[in-house]
Amino acid sequence: MIRAEAVYKGSKFYSLVINGHGGLEEGKDIYCAGVSSCLIGALNALEHAENYSLRIESGHAKIFLLQTSTSHDEVVLETLITQLQTMAKSYPERVKLTISKKEGQS
Repeated sequence: MIRAEAVYKGSKFYSLVINGHGGLEEGKDIYCAGVSSCLIGALNALEHAENYSLRIESGHAKIFLLQTSTSHDEVVLETLITQLQTMAKSYPERVKLTISKKEGQS
């Protein structure tokens, strides 16, 4: 199963961690391919990737905000989260998305 957790600080994106695979045979895992395609497309669309800590490897991705994000980059990341929500709703046995608020923040 692919598990994703998006965290917000107040109403702003703070981090996204994605782990796992869709569970199908390597090279035929359309769930993993879908999540990966959305993720890489979003990262390529960021105007200021230097404002984030980005770690990507097979089966694992971590995005953490380091500095203030631009409105463009916030829209890109919100679009990514919406895409993940759609996949999780359509394929709940393969993709799970959790959205939470960073503790101690409004």
